[in-house]
Amino acid sequence: MSIPVRTLTAVAGIGLTGAGGYYFFNNNNEAAKSTAITTAAKGQPYVSKHYDSRPFTLLSSDDIDGRLRSGQFVTKVKANNVKAVYTNQLPSNDPVEDNYSIHTFQNGLIAGVYDGHIGPHCSRLIKKQLPIYVARELEINVNAETSEQAISTAFVDLDNDIQQRFYDLFPKNIKRTTEADIRAAIARQPDKKATEAIINEAINGSCACAVYIKDGNIYSANTGDSRVVIVSQDEDGTWRGRRLVEEQSPASPEWKAYMRSQHPADESDGLIIRKRIFGLIAVGGSFGDIMYKVPVDYQMKVLPFIPYDTYKTFARYHHRIVVNYKTPPYLQSKPLVSKHRLEKRDRYVILGTDGLWDELSWDDVRSIDGDEQAAKIMSTWKFKGEANPATHLVREALLYQAVYKNVGKKEPVEDETFELSKRLTRKPSRSYRDDITITVLELDTAETEPVFENVGPILEAEEVDINVPRLADPNKRSSWLSGWIWSRL
Repeated sequence: MSIPVRTLTAVAGIGLTGAGGYYFFNNNNEAAKSTAITTAAKGQPYVSKHYDSRPFTLLSSDDIDGRLRSGQFVTKVKANNVKAVYTNQLPSNDPVEDNYSIHTFQNGLIAGVYDGHIGPHCSRLIKKQLPIYVARELEINVNAETSEQAISTAFVDLDNDIQQRFYDLFPKNIKRTTEADIRAAIARQPDKKATEAIINEAINGSCACAVYIKDGNIYSANTGDSRVVIVSQDEDGTWRGRRLVEEQSPASPEWKAYMRSQHPADESDGLIIRKRIFGLIAVGGSFGDIMYKVPVDYQMKVLPFIPYDTYKTFARYHHRIVVNYKTPPYLQSKPLVSKHRLEKRDRYVILGTDGLWDELSWDDVRSIDGDEQAAKIMSTWKFKGEANPATHLVREALLYQAVYKNVGKKEPVEDETFELSKRLTRKPSRSYRDDITITVLELDTAETEPVFENVGPILEAEEVDINVPRLADPNKRSSWLSGWIWSRL
């Protein structure tokens, strides 16, 4: 989520000993009058006009290049309409909570980005399982007219299975259980590691934004607040960016109204607070996040007694969920889905977690300004220094209005090394930026062929194996409702 700059003080550069110089605030009067100084590429000192109390490490250009390129790679694909798939990931959380996937399926391509929260477990699971669930449904629904519904069904089925595995760990009659019963139910599971994973994958959450491209059509599905943007070039040379499917965010007036419509009117005041559900979670759809989906009785009869290492990830605000929790579920995985017929002018498809869009529309991450800025950046890709367009997007997104992000002043960037050093090294990193994961699909409408040099490791896309079994038996139940019913027997 966007992190507004609140401290508008200046920076004093002290102890500069080359590229690794460390900056910190000096409170004496002389420092208060001075400016931050860094060495520019030509050896001339760069003098910043602004003060900033927040420390950072001054990196060399090579250090910056290394950090920005460390997560890049390219995937060769044997799929219609796509020449190559470029990916980069710049972590902020430790461990990184974002994930991504790239697979082929019957001469088509399935690609996605997954923005995890609370921890990385759910997004890791989605990375492995969602392409399988999507391909399985597409195999059943072979007509293009039903592809959108097939993708939507896959999203819903996967989250239902994540929840059902969690419910299957516990007694069915929750009303009559005790803390000892819950702990005993977990303790008697034969595979302790698998049990821990099931709980973590249900408690952690993840957004998912995926595309399926085949036969000139691109189907886009979005659960949560990641984004897919198509970049096109008009005949007059104008570049345009347009999101292919909207986001599910309580910050969106339309989605906020939809969420309120799913619950009684007397819950409206407490449902969305400060553009977050219960004032807590800033996404309007997700996988996992089972604390926003369980039957009411689970809130106090089950969740406090799961293993403490997992419970403590949300224990500090669990009471704020409980006090507002009346008519679950409050989150769902059913995506918004769209279909777009590829046109001659279409050049790229950008899949990005919200860390990218935060950078491109700092004051209002939902704004379409970020879509247009992404297109503008892509228009310069082949004329600047990065061979991998995903890395090009990462670099330029961090630099976009970097002075404003760093010190709250809307001024042009004068020294890229100086500003990027701040964006990359301030700690805790998560206070200044989010994980950024980007996948760029280069479409076959361009006349030139991809050049796989200096783009990172070169991988081959794997075909989805639809014979992998589902996570849970679909004949055993259909949704969270079964747990709700059992808890009342």
